[in-house]
Amino acid sequence: MTDAVRMTETEEQLGSALASRLSHLRQDRKLSLDALAKLAGLSKGTVVALEKGKANPSIGVLCRLAAAFSVSVSDLVSDPLIAGSGTLIERTTGNTLWTSAKGSEARLLASTSGRTMFELWSWTIMPGDGSHADAHSPGTRELISVEQGSLRITVGTETLTLKAGESARLMTDRPHSYVSAGDEPAVFTMAVLEHGAQR
Repeated sequence: MTDAVRMTETEEQLGSALASRLSHLRQDRKLSLDALAKLAGLSKGTVVALEKGKANPSIGVLCRLAAAFSVSVSDLVSDPLIAGSGTLIERTTGNTLWTSAKGSEARLLASTSGRTMFELWSWTIMPGDGSHADAHSPGTRELISVEQGSLRITVGTETLTLKAGESARLMTDRPHSYVSAGDEPAVFTMAVLEHGAQR
């Protein structure tokens, strides 16, 4: 299974919540497993494993699923009754959605729902570590601001290294990666604007 990795004990709760939400959203939209896999650009085996709570997806897989359902990544991993209260100001709770064996992590801090999704992330990538992602949906854009360390960003065939205090705009509708390029952790904030799948 290339789209997802085996779950660790600490990821079981997230995997269980995701499995329940995926099944509910898929049935609500009357999508077969094959149809969802095609819409999200994933293998059917990956979708089956995720719905059974047998695998934990990468951030890229979460983004593909969110775009396929036109919801935010946060909506996939949280209680739908809590999300979207309709108030003008709403407190959010961050979720750590990616960790690595070297201690790197990505935290989804806040997001919106709907066909157009806006997400705010906080990342820490340890020295010698990185994160690689498949292409997001067409037109996806990211803003990145590095707070500490040095971050090497690759999008398609282009590479740029940012130092603390520097920022960049990215088009991430193609394969991309973030790698810590120094001797200290790369700490950065990321904002993502992504449009849901067209059906």
